[in-house]
Amino acid sequence: MALAFSKRCITSRLHLLSPICRYNVNLYTSSELQNDVVAGEEADDIPPVPTPAAGLSPADTLIADKFYSLIKDHHRNNPNLLLNPTNPDVSFPSLSFDFSSISAVHSLSAAVVQQVIGKCAAPRHGTPFPQALAFFNWFTSASAPSPSVELFNEMIDLSGKVRQFDVAWHLIDSMKAQNMKIPLETFSILIRRYIRAGMATEAVHTFNRMQEYDCEPDRKAFSIVIGMLCRKRRAIEAQTFFDTLKDKFELDVVVYSSLIHGWCRASNIDEAERVFSEMKEAGIQASVYTYSIVIDALCRCGQISRAHDVFAEMLDQGCQPNSVTFNNLMRVHVKAGRTEKVLQVYNQMRRLSCNPDVITYNYLIETHCKDKNRDEAIKVLNVMISKGCDPNAGSYNPIFRCIAKDKDVNAAHRLFTKMKDAKCTPNTVTYNVLMQMFLESKSNDMVIKLWKEMDENEVEPNVNTFKILIAMYCSMGHWNNAYKYFREMIEDKCLRPSPQVYEMVMKQLRKVGQLQKHQELMEKMIDRGFIARPLVDPLAV
Repeated sequence: MALAFSKRCITSRLHLLSPICRYNVNLYTSSELQNDVVAGEEADDIPPVPTPAAGLSPADTLIADKFYSLIKDHHRNNPNLLLNPTNPDVSFPSLSFDFSSISAVHSLSAAVVQQVIGKCAAPRHGTPFPQALAFFNWFTSASAPSPSVELFNEMIDLSGKVRQFDVAWHLIDSMKAQNMKIPLETFSILIRRYIRAGMATEAVHTFNRMQEYDCEPDRKAFSIVIGMLCRKRRAIEAQTFFDTLKDKFELDVVVYSSLIHGWCRASNIDEAERVFSEMKEAGIQASVYTYSIVIDALCRCGQISRAHDVFAEMLDQGCQPNSVTFNNLMRVHVKAGRTEKVLQVYNQMRRLSCNPDVITYNYLIETHCKDKNRDEAIKVLNVMISKGCDPNAGSYNPIFRCIAKDKDVNAAHRLFTKMKDAKCTPNTVTYNVLMQMFLESKSNDMVIKLWKEMDENEVEPNVNTFKILIAMYCSMGHWNNAYKYFREMIEDKCLRPSPQVYEMVMKQLRKVGQLQKHQELMEKMIDRGFIARPLVDPLAV
């Protein structure tokens, strides 16, 4: 059933409410709101590029890199340590000795330690958690005074990322034992990690345990839990949590909007309508965010005309739409390739004096690229930059794809230079598109140059990156490099190669008679569960 928001009903009951950002709740920054309502979980697909800790000097950065290099090497040589739960007090004598050797020469600050742990957390796969924890334990055992709350939070977040929640609680207990004041942020980090791991019950249990650590749960904490549950499509759990505690906290548009968002993301429009009605009956007025959620849900359900009706009602109420509202209306037309409709929404946005944001411009660029109109896409990019809206990798990638299809190597060079001039950091997709294009054009030197640049900029490669690199070396007959990068992919990055890439490397090893390496590689794949042990020895066939 469609959301039955009658125009008359909304006109009589709703009034303009200031945007959600007025509420002093650290729940909806503009970027989070855009990621949630406009892009769903797409933002999680590309790992963030690590950035140096604020205030870290070049000398400290080099020290952090030395520690991280030790951790990475130990992880590479001991890849299976994460298969079992990690001892919270873990230490590795050889690693501790190496750590102490560095600290004997260079003074070590908490900022450096935080940077090292942050670098350990950056990879999407192959996180060296036992080694990072051993490093943290080594530092805390020798540190005076006690480590900061920020450093504990960094380690708790990393523990949650790899689902070592017993370690996370051990760290919180350590904070309590050291009489540290444990802030709401610490529990928010743990709650978020539980929810991302699909452990909603444990997340609520964490909220309920806050008082044990002298952290009083308040409306802000209540809102955070509901918001996090809803963003991960755990609407049923969020509703249950809300119903249990709603009489203990003052309710506002933030909480209700989160619930509506949760039900919309769960594709339960009837429940979203029920919560919306309950909010109105409680005398709480809808905000631009509330309307944007509803419009987004209707668009995702294919009820485009109904979404435009709600948009019209929003205007009737005097509630000024923002860029997120228009992006929601625009997105469905972009995905369907309806260029005229996309431009209609954009023109309406301009008529209402609503400034486009980076997502708006990216949608326009994507639309023109789908039409194979590269020149118009570049014009939009130029307008974007001239208006002071900083482009991101998503602004350039559709244009790079167009260029790759046209096999226009010179245009790729020009746009890549322009991207760097705009201080825009390429992401994994950018490098993959360019490396594939240069591979197809036999520009192997450029492929190698881009690979090295990825490493220097700490942009995390994925399976496709390694596939391009390995395919290049196999085509060149460089079996040793193909073998080297295949091992890096499975050992350092813990990435699962495709059967085609695996067989490509194995064929090279058989071709040059490297039968021992052939056998070693097969055993490594079996040990990691990437392949089953073959019934017949492939070398005997």
